[in-house]
Amino acid sequence: MWCTTRLSSFAIWIFVCGTVKSATDTDVRNLLTELFTTRSYDKLVRPIINQSEPVVAWVEYFLYGLNDVNEVEQKMTTTGYIEVYWKDEFLSWDSNLYDGLWNIYVPQGKVWKPDISLGNGFKDLKELGSDFIQVYITSDGYVLWKPFQIFQSKCNLDPTYFPFDKQTCNLEFVVWSLDIDDVMLLVGSDGINMMEAMESNGQWDVVSSSSSDETESFETKVIFSIRMKRKPLFIVMNIIIPIILLSILNIFTFQIPADCGERMGYTITVWLSFAVFLTIVSASLPKSSDTTPIISIYIMVQLGIGTATVLVSAVQSRFVSRSDDKPVTSWLQRLTLIGRSKVKPNAVEKVNIVEEKVNWKSGMAALDILFFWLFFILLAITTFVILMISAFSNN
Repeated sequence: MWCTTRLSSFAIWIFVCGTVKSATDTDVRNLLTELFTTRSYDKLVRPIINQSEPVVAWVEYFLYGLNDVNEVEQKMTTTGYIEVYWKDEFLSWDSNLYDGLWNIYVPQGKVWKPDISLGNGFKDLKELGSDFIQVYITSDGYVLWKPFQIFQSKCNLDPTYFPFDKQTCNLEFVVWSLDIDDVMLLVGSDGINMMEAMESNGQWDVVSSSSSDETESFETKVIFSIRMKRKPLFIVMNIIIPIILLSILNIFTFQIPADCGERMGYTITVWLSFAVFLTIVSASLPKSSDTTPIISIYIMVQLGIGTATVLVSAVQSRFVSRSDDKPVTSWLQRLTLIGRSKVKPNAVEKVNIVEEKVNWKSGMAALDILFFWLFFILLAITTFVILMISAFSNN
């Protein structure tokens, strides 16, 4: 009984498989001959019988990786491919005539293709794809073309909130030679796809993406937009924190006695460090006068405070060496005595000013305390305001 059942099943399998059509290499050769020789296929002719109608092509973009975003050159580099499909009315056939052969592959140079190019490309205008890329053709005449390459596109970057900025860059694919009456570009069903295997970028995270098709005058285009957010950790650790530390060192200039000979060298060294950091930041930003990064404004403020510190220290070194025979100005005496007695300003009149107890050295020491707290408060306010604006104004 078991043997009979097995033999019956095997017989049914032989019968079914024997009735299934299987295309051979001869069928492929005959089909290629029919399509490209017998029908005299010409890739220079738009693949539509009614030449007064446009060929509709659907475009999708598959993003494999965000390679680089160059702020100085205003350029975005991505790796991926576009998927373009359209109907070629001259490349359809009856699959039953070729033992069920319903699809073939041919080199991209053998069929008509829309002359799609990257409209906002950064390099010379070139044909997409390569000679070895094959197009996929089905029996109902639909052609699928997937040129893979590295795209370099122009991108208007706004560095205002650097390094907490978000940027949006576009890839604009246009039909370069043909107008809208010849070819119509539309966004495919998936628009832009970010592959699961997409490689991460060390400086940027892709936040979102969108796609749209537009028609301008006689031109049709498909636009793929990529929204990115900068990873600020590197800039914070290597630029912002060192600037804050340099600002603190600058303020502690007023903890060094005015008559100390090392004070001027110390202040000038800190000032030069600010200038170096300003150069580093400027080298990594677009060379444009339209927008100014907030961090550059912050560095300029700190550079201004450093300049004021140098000037104040220079003037103090002049006055601290004055002879005690020269009287100290009344406002400096009052400031010194207030600091000594720690009384409120409205009680100044009750203080008996004794000129012999206040000399120029003690007066400069009182000024050091005043400038220390003044610049410290200014540093705290500017740092807080700049960081809050940069971190939250670009959300």
